[in-house]
Amino acid sequence: MLLLENNLMIAIVSHGQSDRFVSIAKDNGATGGTVIPAKGTASGGFLSLLGLGDKSKDLILMVIAKNKADKIVQEVRKDGKVNGVAALLGTEKENDMSSKWKMITIIVNTGYADDIMDAARKAGARGGTVTQARGTASADDAKFLGVTIVPKKEMILILSAADQTDKIVKAITELKCLDEPGIGIIYTQDVSDFKNLDPQK
Repeated sequence: MLLLENNLMIAIVSHGQSDRFVSIAKDNGATGGTVIPAKGTASGGFLSLLGLGDKSKDLILMVIAKNKADKIVQEVRKDGKVNGVAALLGTEKENDMSSKWKMITIIVNTGYADDIMDAARKAGARGGTVTQARGTASADDAKFLGVTIVPKKEMILILSAADQTDKIVKAITELKCLDEPGIGIIYTQDVSDFKNLDPQK
């Protein structure tokens, strides 16, 4: 059995609640995290299920041991003052079991997030989170995975059921607006755990 010592926890909470989340996390073994302003894009029934929508969000990234991640989520839920979800990336595969959830990450030049989310929803995605980002090189610097690194980017995170992931990825990659070489990249990761932070859900 392969055990990952640390996992990446991604928490998406209502704007302004990240300090409380990080404070609780630090009280329970975390050394810190990174907070990124974002926008939720969930719709319909899924919006009420997760408490997400087209509103300002805080995206929190934290590298943490799985046993500490479980405790952090328990304490955040017990606190009852943080709304959102948390996912733990990386799967501890045991007895050939596979993850039930996948995180789809798309990094593209600015201006394509709405088209990507439209295509993803039509393919079964229930929502996503969009954040502004920037590349770390100039337009004439080296390419990474065939993508020219330019400053202005959008990063879209979509949590999907594993059996829907291929369909969603296919719908996104077939968008005509993404045919231009070097427009962006897409990748998926296993999610070993996914929880709502609201104790009532």
